[in-house]
Amino acid sequence: MRIFLGGHLNFYHPQKGKWLEVDLKGPTPLVDLLNAAGVPLSEVQLVAINGEVVELSNAWVSEGDQVKVFSPVGGG
Repeated sequence: MRIFLGGHLNFYHPQKGKWLEVDLKGPTPLVDLLNAAGVPLSEVQLVAINGEVVELSNAWVSEGDQVKVFSPVGGG
């Protein structure tokens, strides 16, 4: 499966890419995948699975899900 890393979250991708490739054995908590990938959970502001915004702490993903995570947006 693929997880889109929006905002500055791609900084934590080994090649600084926007898509993180993950092999799943079955339904998995998203927090486990992000922790394993080195993405700090404190940097994740918004999570969408299959186009629906969900709470990160309750998010489970399966093969075939479309997952997008975004960092907080700031400006000045």
